[in-house]
Amino acid sequence: MKHFRSAIGLAALTLCAACGGTAYDPLFAAIDAGPQDAPAGDTAQPHILVTKVDLLFAIDNSRSMGDKQALVAKAVPDLIGRFLTPYCVPAGNGAPQPPQADGSCPAGTRREIPAVSDLHIGIVSSSLGGGGAEQSGGAAICSPTALEPRFNKFNSHNDDRGHLLNRTKPLAANNTGLEDAVTAANPTDGLGGNFLAWLPAVAANATKPLPNVTPEPTSAALATDFSALVLGVQEFGCGLEAQLESWYRFLVQPDPYDHLQLVNDPNGGPQRAQLVSVDATLLKQRHDFLRPDSLLVIVQITDEEDSWSDPLALGGRAWLTRAAQFAGSPTGLMPRGTSECAKAVDPTQPATTGPNSPNCSSCGFAGNLPNGTPIASDPSCATSCGAGCAGYYTAQQDGLNIRYTSDMKRRYGIDPQFPIARYVSGLKAPRVPNREGEHPGGAGNYKGTPNCTNPIFAASLPTNPNGELCNLPVGPRTPDLVYFALIGGLPWQLLADGLGNFKPTLAAEDWRKLVGADPDHYNLTGIDPHMIESVLPRLQQNAASIPYLSGGLQPPTAGITADPANGREWNTTKSALGLDLQYACTFALPTSKECSDFATNPACDCVGPATDPDGPPLCAPGESGNSLQVRGKAYPTIRELRVAQGLGDQGIVASICPKSLDESSPEFGYRPVVSQLLRRVAGAFAQ
Repeated sequence: MKHFRSAIGLAALTLCAACGGTAYDPLFAAIDAGPQDAPAGDTAQPHILVTKVDLLFAIDNSRSMGDKQALVAKAVPDLIGRFLTPYCVPAGNGAPQPPQADGSCPAGTRREIPAVSDLHIGIVSSSLGGGGAEQSGGAAICSPTALEPRFNKFNSHNDDRGHLLNRTKPLAANNTGLEDAVTAANPTDGLGGNFLAWLPAVAANATKPLPNVTPEPTSAALATDFSALVLGVQEFGCGLEAQLESWYRFLVQPDPYDHLQLVNDPNGGPQRAQLVSVDATLLKQRHDFLRPDSLLVIVQITDEEDSWSDPLALGGRAWLTRAAQFAGSPTGLMPRGTSECAKAVDPTQPATTGPNSPNCSSCGFAGNLPNGTPIASDPSCATSCGAGCAGYYTAQQDGLNIRYTSDMKRRYGIDPQFPIARYVSGLKAPRVPNREGEHPGGAGNYKGTPNCTNPIFAASLPTNPNGELCNLPVGPRTPDLVYFALIGGLPWQLLADGLGNFKPTLAAEDWRKLVGADPDHYNLTGIDPHMIESVLPRLQQNAASIPYLSGGLQPPTAGITADPANGREWNTTKSALGLDLQYACTFALPTSKECSDFATNPACDCVGPATDPDGPPLCAPGESGNSLQVRGKAYPTIRELRVAQGLGDQGIVASICPKSLDESSPEFGYRPVVSQLLRRVAGAFAQ
């Protein structure tokens, strides 16, 4: 403890979302590009003809996604099918319906969008490794060399590096080969590629440039290959997920690092992280996949909170918050935040109260708070955690599985995560920071000076890491041609009206229920209790421990479907992982899973103490040991929701806990978000 306080405390760190039966020739509307903040000497193109769609899926591949894989595998091809064969929309914007058997729309209806005939589709996972913790020795976190535990032969997918994925799921456990690639996604020049292309008119248009992959010959082949890629994401990647960072790294970061390394501190403190070189493979894949004049859609699919940290935060020591053993801790766990961190935010002074106060700090730091109080004397830091230690959490209060939430600053007095504004700006701002702009001169805190052309809005993209990466010419894409769709952890009921119908857009009050009144300043007033990230049951009697709790949920003694949104609260110390968070939502699994068979179902929840009566509301009551899992779950995904909120009309939200499992229903699985996405992007196309 003393060593950590001296090493980190001396750094003085502070840490402060034409229809009809005729074939359609895809000539899309001219879009006014509007003004651009172009680098000196660059001229933005005033107009573009949108004839292309680049569709990037960012899919969580951690174990918690195991119970959603079948639904995801069905949802993704459903979306692709709607781009290729759009539904018909009645006058007055009624519910979209499939076209007639001959492909035409009935009289009085129109296509929701024109059929897309130039489409790139790629996938990134949520795994970027341990952020340095995989190099720290002992119980290495998210090591890229670990083997998949069931088969003991496949790499565990702990670090997919933000690269486009081209792998498939083995057909059986005794498969002796590696995960096969989809042939059509392989690069034709041996570099880059790793995506699928739909370009049916290419043979008739010799002037259209060919992508660096083999265009799919039929829509059926496209659907088959993409389903294989979705299943190939699998569910045994890093549990400290980088949901937002993976797509940001692939699409936005001007100079994505090749690898991260820990170096010794000359003063003898914990090692510091350094970002090394530039990832040439990623640059080439980005160049091949992302066109400058396409409609760009990012679809984020996850059931957990974004859990990435800025590797250079805390003076390069952010990896400590990801390590199995927190350096200098007598319990091996994180230090608490000072008492000021736990106080409610004063809405009249949001920037200086509660977690935003200068006196909110970590009990692991040395010295005095700005108010003159020695940190070691702060009431929170003097709290006993056992004989001979104070100011640290115990195993029933802290653990890697619950550490990364939108409430880190309140709990720990530090927050090494990138600001949400970075991700919002990454999808709408013409300029973004490179590594020097993020941490000028190696600064230990994120600055975010936007000093480079945003690759999303560049006219051309580099393939050589030694070439120009920053001052790229500005291209024709405008922010209104970039969409972010989240399928995440929230009750679907919060997206519906009083009759259970999904709302076409969310009002300010809807967002207040999802993320609170002012999440930038930790003011969660008005948030729905299901969206509070908590270890404890979110009941009225625990309101003192959970700020802004305005109403209780069903207790751990209730039935597993007592609450229509999340089943009920539960004793999270009964988790198979030792400690967990309460759920935002649960849903009936299409097929139950017998969790006693680890070889078949390693991502099960109903094992060990989780089968106790007050365990997670996922296990079949009355079963022997409750080892039959009948429900899936999702945790609040607050940071991802805040990105969608920050994008306004370009952000789309749906629940990963589906309203319906009836495949004949328009509300089956994730079809509601497909319809909403198509409705939003329709404005970019000529009808």
